[in-house]
Amino acid sequence: MKLSGHYIRLRRQYPHITEHQEFFVTLDELAVQLDCTHRNVQLLLRKMQDEGWLTWTAERGRGRRSRLLFIQNADDMILSAAKELVERKDLRGALAQINVSTLPDTFKDSFHHWLNSYFGHRSEVKGSRRLDTLRFPLAQPLQSLDPATIHYTAEAHLVHQLFDPLVRYNRLTGAIEAHLAHAWEADESRTVWTFHLRKGVQFHHGRELTAEDVRYTFERLKRLAAGSLYSWIQQQIDGTEVLDPVTVSIRLTEPNELFLQFAGTNRASILPAEICEERQADFALAPVGTGPFKLTHYDGSVCVLDAFHNYFQGRAHLDRVELWHIPDMEKQDRDRTLESFQIIHNYRLADEAEHRWEQVQQQGTTCRFLTFNLLKQGPMNDPELRGLVCSALHRGRLLERLGGDAIFAGDSFIRHRNGLPHDAEPVPYSPEKLRMLVKRSGYAGQPLTLCTITNYERDALHVQALLREAGFAVEINLLTAQEFKSEQRLHADLLLFSIMLDNDAELRIIDLYKSMQRHLEPSVKAHVAKLTDKILREPAAWRRAEWLQAIESHLTARQMLCFLYFKRLKTLYHSSVQGIALDSLDWVQFKNIWFKP
Repeated sequence: MKLSGHYIRLRRQYPHITEHQEFFVTLDELAVQLDCTHRNVQLLLRKMQDEGWLTWTAERGRGRRSRLLFIQNADDMILSAAKELVERKDLRGALAQINVSTLPDTFKDSFHHWLNSYFGHRSEVKGSRRLDTLRFPLAQPLQSLDPATIHYTAEAHLVHQLFDPLVRYNRLTGAIEAHLAHAWEADESRTVWTFHLRKGVQFHHGRELTAEDVRYTFERLKRLAAGSLYSWIQQQIDGTEVLDPVTVSIRLTEPNELFLQFAGTNRASILPAEICEERQADFALAPVGTGPFKLTHYDGSVCVLDAFHNYFQGRAHLDRVELWHIPDMEKQDRDRTLESFQIIHNYRLADEAEHRWEQVQQQGTTCRFLTFNLLKQGPMNDPELRGLVCSALHRGRLLERLGGDAIFAGDSFIRHRNGLPHDAEPVPYSPEKLRMLVKRSGYAGQPLTLCTITNYERDALHVQALLREAGFAVEINLLTAQEFKSEQRLHADLLLFSIMLDNDAELRIIDLYKSMQRHLEPSVKAHVAKLTDKILREPAAWRRAEWLQAIESHLTARQMLCFLYFKRLKTLYHSSVQGIALDSLDWVQFKNIWFKP
């Protein structure tokens, strides 16, 4: 233990003694307090006295009481030690120092205020170089940075910084563009896709990308398909063939006009075969890719990305990006720390702060919705009762409870639609009328289970409250994201979930309908399956959109899909930030941003 640690430990043993208040103590007592020998106690006390932290006047003879006077405030020392640990990127150690019950709240607040000021952009000139670092706070710890196993948008965003797929989708033109592959083609059957790779693309560990890495990546995706996003595409991979070091063919079991879109998602990011195979499960938090940044440190609290100098599309302007997981960050006073940040995602500004910030209105949204598990026998098999559930979740009342300037009523996954068909719109009954209709429906108070993931607990509580007010008996079952993908959710009556409508919206909607088929009644399941098969064989995007709309109308008209609300993603940035551009998940691309000195 460092000397300061011994002093803090000793000082805590005498909380009733103030600084500069002399008191008497025996050497035996001090040895117990510091858990060491008499000789070591004397050595430590002399060192503390040399530092000016205390004065100690020893009295000769065993059992004699010596004079001791504390000078240094231990709380100040704890605060300094915590800051030093932060500088060494030991966030866990710093929080352990601060989160002690004896430390006054004022000191804890002081530390968190200092920690928040630690975020944002920092420039440091070293010789002829200027080093630019951007620090971000994260509300949740990272679980995985393996493209095949990510669950959350923050993880997906970091995968976008660390890896590259074969192609990329251009939001402005609506076209698929070259990326790791500079060209590609499909055969006449539309089942064999051949990609021609750029030469000279390097992985972070220095080896050049080859067709073997592409083969390994797609074979691995097929192997890990069960339960994953877009598993229905990954399961269609029939085989891969390396034609030469920069040419690879991927063969599908059937035509799929969306395969090229899938090849441009972060799920299909290309991995280095030997590193991924060597690290196995450890690859998830020690990834190696070809992206503009490489992971150089992660300890569960702090994630450090350094610019990859040999990135094939040019080096990033930033030298380093640090992402720090701050527990209970959302509970802190966000208004007082606003000026500590240069870029903020999904933050609601106070009116008086708006003039100091720019806002990017993002195209991506998330949509919360409710579906019904019709495999389970119970009240929800009655379409009339399902309609009353949808009426109970009146969007106006739900939005009032949720609040927020980025939330608006949801009515469709297909963004260009003007509204739902008339027969699919929930009837806006008054609360009194709704309770009466629920009583007359024959519903006898049977318990209903509402299942969702832990991240959506707040939404589930609002839904539960509205349904209980209408006369439904609803209990909530929270699962992890991985558990929700399994059969566990099929024990519930109501399923609350969300879909991200970003660049990959078409893929995500089809993925949702593929998943919903597991709990639809047979006739509806067959209808949805027939239309999704037609969509995957249709090259025209406008025709695919029409059929997606037809599936949605079929489900809403039969009260099997209930829209709740949209949450628009937005990014605020300070005027000092330059080069703002958004990726497919509507997060800022770290590679392009820079700061005015």
